[in-house]
Amino acid sequence: MAHLPVEAFADDEPFLIALPDGACAIIAGPSELWVHRDAGSDPVRVPIGDAELLATVAPHPRLQGGCAVSDDSTFAVVLSHGVLTQERRFVADLAIDTERLSATWTSEPRALRPDDFPRDRFGEDAFDDDGELAVSLTASLRTGGRLMICSEGSDLGSMNRYGSDFFTVASVAPDGAVAERRWEESGWKRQPGKHGIHGRFTADGEHAILTPNFGTGAWKGQQRVLRLSDGQLLAPRFPRGRSKASILDRSGERWWIEHEGELLAVDEITLADV
Repeated sequence: MAHLPVEAFADDEPFLIALPDGACAIIAGPSELWVHRDAGSDPVRVPIGDAELLATVAPHPRLQGGCAVSDDSTFAVVLSHGVLTQERRFVADLAIDTERLSATWTSEPRALRPDDFPRDRFGEDAFDDDGELAVSLTASLRTGGRLMICSEGSDLGSMNRYGSDFFTVASVAPDGAVAERRWEESGWKRQPGKHGIHGRFTADGEHAILTPNFGTGAWKGQQRVLRLSDGQLLAPRFPRGRSKASILDRSGERWWIEHEGELLAVDEITLADV
């Protein structure tokens, strides 16, 4: 993103897409996409068609950052309400043809069903919860015809200050209902300390990288890897001398890690049962 010839992203935060051929794309706004094939080439601007489909949500939804992975040419892009910018609660489908360098919105924005998630913003039974309260949606994965999502709680706007109430990785149906919970933790507002997890799917579509926002809880701030095939939670073990590294992604049969500000590609990382 640092090399994109874009001076500013206005009201939208760039959204990252992992393309099936190993390239990546960055959505800079509802009508603008940049495709970056490799480190030796410049990014190419691609106009996005049918942006008027997004106008079915009022106020107009915005890109609020996040990432999408897909095993075909259609990606579920995360959008947020135009005013409640911290609650990422919509997805809309975007079709990308990397050969013809074209992109088109193919669906109207749709939301998750909040009642399917363990919302508990204040940890008080007496709190009169608003039935319209949103849940977050920060990352998506389309694989084998199904859609998986990461939801990081009810209110991202106050996560850093107060912590979150839950984290969920789930498969969802076209109407936004939860079809299968792959992994979930909740009840954090009733526990000491602040809790929260940031989740993203790896570019190979096989894992979710779970990164705690705080050092509290059983993980003590350490990352975990969720194997999507069976929902098994795993603890990464890094090569000698890099015990404090963090996982960024897995792509092209390699793990990408960050260690002391350096980006490294390693062939294998030991994943131990938790």
